[in-house]
Amino acid sequence: MKDKLFSNWGWKLLSLILGFAVWVTVLNVDDYSTTRQIRDIPVTLINTDAITDKNQLYDIVSGETVDIIVKGRRSVVNALGASDFTAIADMSKLSITNAVNITVTANSSSVNNNISITIVDNVLQVELEEEQTASLPVTVTTKGETAEGYTTGIPVSTPNLITVKGAASVIERIEKAEVQVDVSGRTSDVTATCTPIFYDANGDEISGKKLESKVTGVSVTIPVYKTKTVAVKLDTTGVPADNYKVVNAEYVPNEITVGGPADVLQNLTEITVDDIDVSGCSEDLESTIEISKYLPDGVVLADENTSISVHVAIERNISRTMTISANDITIENKLTDYDYAVQFPEGNTVVISGLSDEVAKLTAKDLKITIDAETLSIGANTVELSIKDSDTYTVDSTCKVDIEVTAMP
Repeated sequence: MKDKLFSNWGWKLLSLILGFAVWVTVLNVDDYSTTRQIRDIPVTLINTDAITDKNQLYDIVSGETVDIIVKGRRSVVNALGASDFTAIADMSKLSITNAVNITVTANSSSVNNNISITIVDNVLQVELEEEQTASLPVTVTTKGETAEGYTTGIPVSTPNLITVKGAASVIERIEKAEVQVDVSGRTSDVTATCTPIFYDANGDEISGKKLESKVTGVSVTIPVYKTKTVAVKLDTTGVPADNYKVVNAEYVPNEITVGGPADVLQNLTEITVDDIDVSGCSEDLESTIEISKYLPDGVVLADENTSISVHVAIERNISRTMTISANDITIENKLTDYDYAVQFPEGNTVVISGLSDEVAKLTAKDLKITIDAETLSIGANTVELSIKDSDTYTVDSTCKVDIEVTAMP
C-alpha cells in the first residue's frame, strides 16, 4: 500500500499542476475583464467657503452629476452602482473660467485597487454672482369671505419685516413678501402662523436655493368686526373763480358699509368728506376720491368699492341792472293820515348778480324792498335802499330815494 502511494510521484505532481492550470484557465474564462458605464453619480462640492467668504454665490451650470466608465473583473464591475463611488469638486481650485475638475473614487479601497475609472466629463461649471440682502415689509392678504355681516380689520404680523439674502439678480426682482390667511366664515378674530412667499412685480412667485431667509413663519392676527352702513356727507372748500359759483355737488355712493370695534361703530352715523377744493374753478369739477382716508381710527371699509365719484357743478354768475319804481318799494309802519311820496334823485336802478337762470326771471318785486316808516321824519328824507342778498343772487349796488312825508289835510 505504501509503495503504491509513493510510486509514480512525478506523474502525480504533473497531474496536480495540470489540474491547477485548468482551474485557473476556467476561472479566467468565466471572470473575464469587462467595462461598464455608471451614470448620475452626485458630485459633492468641498471648500465652498472659498467662494462664499467673498460674498459671492454660485449656481451649478453643468456637472451636478457625473458619468464614469469602469473597467475590471466582471464579478467586481457588475456589482457596482452609483452609490459605490464618491465624486468630488474642490471649489478652492475654481479656474478663471469658473470651472473645476471632478475626481471620482470607489468607496472601497479594495474595489478601487481592482478597477480603472474613466470620467466621461470631468468638469463642473458654475456661475458666480454677488450676494445681496434686502429687508421687506410683510404684506398680509386674506382668502375666502367672512360670515355675512362681518368684515376683517387691519392685520398685525410678527415680525412685520423680513430680511432675505440671495443672489443680486433674484433679490432685485422681489417686490413683496406676502402671507395669506383663510378667513372663510369667520365671526371672530383669526390667528395663524404662515410661511412667507416672495413675489416679483408681475405677481410671480420667487423661490429656489438662491434665496434664503431666517424667518420661516410669520404670526398673524386679523380682527373680525361686525359691519354697519353709514351715510356719506360731502362739503366743498375754497372759492371758485371770479363770477363763478358752486351750484350743487353730486356723489355716489352716498352711503358705505364699514366695520370696526363695537364701541366705535355705536356712535358712528356718517363719514364726512370735507376737502373737495373748488378754489379758482371756472368749470365743473369731477373727482374720484379714496374714502378710506376719511374713516375714523379703528374703522375699516367693508365695501369692495373703495372710492367715491364726485361731480361738482359750477356755473358763471351774470350781472343784471334792474329798474325800480315807487310801486316796488313797500313802506312799512306808515303813520295814519300821512302821505309818503317817493322820488329817485340819482337814478332808479339796482345791480344784482347770480346764476343766469335765476337772475333772468327775477322782477323788482322779488327783491322785496322795504322801508320802515318809523325811521322817517316829517318832511324830506333821503334813504339808500337796503336790499338783502338771497340764495340765488347778490346785490352789487343800490340807489337812493327821496321820501317826502306830509300830513294829509
